[in-house]
Amino acid sequence: MPLITLHTWPTMTKEQKKEFIFKITELTTQELQIVPDKIQVLIQELEKENWGKAGSAASNPDFAQESRVIDWETKESYHKHADDINGMAVVTIDVWNTFDQATKDRWVQSLTQLIVNFTHAPLDKVLIVIREMIPGNWGQSGVTGADKDFLSKSRTYS
Repeated sequence: MPLITLHTWPTMTKEQKKEFIFKITELTTQELQIVPDKIQVLIQELEKENWGKAGSAASNPDFAQESRVIDWETKESYHKHADDINGMAVVTIDVWNTFDQATKDRWVQSLTQLIVNFTHAPLDKVLIVIREMIPGNWGQSGVTGADKDFLSKSRTYS
């Protein structure tokens, strides 16, 4: 029953957002064997001045260099290229704690590639946070995931 929230820069068109929502739902259905009506996707866009990493705002012209600082005192950076960073992504996923590590590893690898393709973020600018919870901490239509009939009861809409 994942809730997948993508925080990113405004880089996608309306059509790309529709395709992203479809693709991430399709991937999650395939990787986690979850029914599609229990997968929710939110896209939250933040302007560069509202985003930072390693103490540098993304609106800073030197962000590519400064966001890759690995030593605060010396300002040593692992940045090697002259190119700009054209996107960033933080994905938070709230999901039931019913998946083994190998499944999560495969899912995160596939999610990362999908996110890179849509947000134009380099690999080191994609962070995925999986927040697992017991099914009883998830509720829909007035019933929690702890109910043995959650799937059918959660589909009540009137």
